[in-house]
Amino acid sequence: MISIASTLIEMLHHVFPQQANPAGTLYGGWMMNWIVTAGNLAALRLTKGPLLLASLEDLFFLQPVRIGDVVTVKAMVEYIGNTSLEVEAVVFCKAFNDEEKLCTRARMSFVSSDVQGKPVPIGQRIEPADDNEMKMYRYAGEIREGRFARIAQRKQKVFDTNLEDVGQLSLRVHRLVFPEDAIYGNVMYGGNLLLILDEIMAIMAMQFAKGTIVTASLDALDFYYPIFVGNVLILATSLNYAGRSSMEIGVKVLAEDPINNTMHHACTAYSTCVKVDKNGKPTPLTSFTPLTAVGKRRWVEAEQRKQRRMLRLKEMEAQGLQGFSL
Repeated sequence: MISIASTLIEMLHHVFPQQANPAGTLYGGWMMNWIVTAGNLAALRLTKGPLLLASLEDLFFLQPVRIGDVVTVKAMVEYIGNTSLEVEAVVFCKAFNDEEKLCTRARMSFVSSDVQGKPVPIGQRIEPADDNEMKMYRYAGEIREGRFARIAQRKQKVFDTNLEDVGQLSLRVHRLVFPEDAIYGNVMYGGNLLLILDEIMAIMAMQFAKGTIVTASLDALDFYYPIFVGNVLILATSLNYAGRSSMEIGVKVLAEDPINNTMHHACTAYSTCVKVDKNGKPTPLTSFTPLTAVGKRRWVEAEQRKQRRMLRLKEMEAQGLQGFSL
C-alpha cells in the first residue's frame, strides 16, 4: 500500500554566498528550484520514469534565508491521478544557535511522461493510511480540480504568442535552451526554468526600484506546453503594478523552435518583489502611473491578483503545518 507518509523525502541544503541576492538572502530562484527538485524526487520514486512539472501553486517566502543557514525541504505525494501526481512541500530554515523556522510551503503537480514529453499512465494509487491522510488526500484532490478549471483554456493559450507593447517599463530577453537545462531526454527541467524566471523578473524589478529587491511570492504557475532543448526562449517581462514598497512583475514565456519555425506559449508567471534597505526592511518605491491602455488594464488585473494573494497568504499563515505529516 502506498500511503502518503511512505512517499515523504527530505533534502538538506547549505546556503552559499553564490546563492544569495544583493540583499544577502537566498535568491528566490534557488528556493523554487529546490522545492521542485524535492517534489520531483518524491514523485519519481512512484513513477520510476520521467516527469514534467505541470504547475506550481502560490508560493510565499515567509522568512528570509541567509548565507550559512541550513534549509530543509520535505516533500510527499498526496494524490495520484491517471498520469499526474499532486505533491506538497514544506521548507524550513535554521541559522546557527537559532530555532528552525517555517520558510514556505508549496504544492506542485507533475505529469508522468516519456522522454519526448508525452503523458504515460502511472498505474499506482495513494491509499490514505488514516483520517489525517484522508483529509490531505481530499484537499489535494480539490486543489487538482481547481487547477483543471484554471487551465480549461490551455489548448487555446498554447497558441497565444502575441507580445503586446506594455508601455513604459518592459524587458525582453532571448535565451537558448541547452542540454544541461534538461534531465530527462530533451525536455527542459522546470526547476531550471524557475531559476531563469526569477532572475529576469528581479532585473525588471531592480530597474524600476533603483535599489535592492527581494522576491516575496510567486503566483500559481501553470505550464501550457513543454520546452525542448534547442528552443529559443523569449521572456517578455513587464512591471504591472507598484504599491508602497512592493511591485508585481509579469513574464510571458514563449518557446520558439527555429528549425521547424513554430512557436508556443509555455507559461506566464507573476512575481511580487519588495524593495528593501541595507537592513532588509521594506523601503518606499517611486510612484508609477501606467499611461498606455495595455498598462492600465494590467494594473487593474494586478490589483485583483494582489487581493487574492493576500487572502491566500492569510490562509497559509493560519494553516501553518497543519496536515503535513513530518
